[in-house]
Amino acid sequence: MTLRAELSVPDKAVEPGGMLSADLHVWNEGRIVDAYDLTLLGPPGEWGERRLGQLPVYPGMHERIKIPITVPRSGALQPGPLVFAVRVASVQEPFPVAVPEAEINVGSFRAIEAELSRSQTAGRLFGSNLITLRNTGNTAVAVRLRTAPQDEKAPLRSRMRRSRVVLGVGEKARIGVALRPARPALVGKAENWTVKVTAEWDGDANRERAFTYRRRPLLTPGASRVAMVLGAAVLAAAALWISPLGGGTRMPRTQTAAGPAQLDQVNAAEAKARQEQQKKAEDERKNEQADKAPKKRELQHPLFVQTTSGTKNSAYTVEEGYQLRLTTVQITAAGTGVLLLSADGKPLGSVPLSQAKDITPKIPVVVREGRKVRMTVQCAEGTSPAIPTLPSASVSPSAVPTAGVEACTATALVTGELIPDKGSASKDDAAKEGAR
Repeated sequence: MTLRAELSVPDKAVEPGGMLSADLHVWNEGRIVDAYDLTLLGPPGEWGERRLGQLPVYPGMHERIKIPITVPRSGALQPGPLVFAVRVASVQEPFPVAVPEAEINVGSFRAIEAELSRSQTAGRLFGSNLITLRNTGNTAVAVRLRTAPQDEKAPLRSRMRRSRVVLGVGEKARIGVALRPARPALVGKAENWTVKVTAEWDGDANRERAFTYRRRPLLTPGASRVAMVLGAAVLAAAALWISPLGGGTRMPRTQTAAGPAQLDQVNAAEAKARQEQQKKAEDERKNEQADKAPKKRELQHPLFVQTTSGTKNSAYTVEEGYQLRLTTVQITAAGTGVLLLSADGKPLGSVPLSQAKDITPKIPVVVREGRKVRMTVQCAEGTSPAIPTLPSASVSPSAVPTAGVEACTATALVTGELIPDKGSASKDDAAKEGAR
């Protein structure tokens, strides 16, 4: 028994986070029908499902299967050629094994994470903050830093300790932001100003962060009240000294409301800042939950049936939390009988085994969570010469054709998209379906 296999991928570079499709061709140069176990080797086998199922091939013929590969967006994945392979092993005999290899041309990408040490800082004559930059791409990147108050009329000057920095893969740097009020306030209420910090690279890529600088007056509200009381006492003493009777008509005491009103404003500003911090924490929590939500992904699942008489089926059940948008079913079959294909309990097509062909619905068929895509083979009893096969780990002895009975075999490759039932991906798809 002879086996030959070839593996090929597109020559163009694939940026991490992108997808490509590899073509696997398998030739059966033996004399009997055989099926082959397909296993993905190398790093692509660690990125997703290693086992690709079985591929039946008739004697003297060959079959082709497309293998979708998603390259992870990780800084640990260096740009350049990446070798992988597919192990093709016969299920009938232990010896025929082929391991064709191919290279994925991994491209480069640049990505920067930027985080501020504090969301709010305060001071009277100056202030400072720190921004931490980390290179999460797979190649070195030169970053340019800028800072400025959000309001151009703000009485505040800001500058970066370093305006440029080069980060290698996985490296991080901490750069200081220095602040100085242009006109320090002696008394009055505290003022909040928003300061922006921008990190730019590759011309148009950037990360922008902002924090609040709270400019406080040189004299605290308590010191201001003490100064006001002392001033009032000095004025009262001077008036008493000038009066002929050592006094004169007493002036009614007045109490200014500036102190309590200023304190209330400070407390209100602090409460507002706490609310903003709580809102930011809630937004970060929601974003983290959104990142952990299921993502839309491609599906290729093989179905295989082999029988000598009666009815036998093979089915794929849609995973929990997903719905399947079925686009194409590639079918290869042989024998005397009928092949029926259904999705979510609804028929997609029925065709004689000898006339089997691919099924592509004009409108994508949606299969809900927990429902099945089922391939059923109704094999007619016959007396034509049988094609001998041997039992294997994936085919039960009862399914092996006996002498004088023609075997009915069928394989189907279910292709489509798994879409989360909940989340942005499913909402976007639902909007597209409504537009149609």
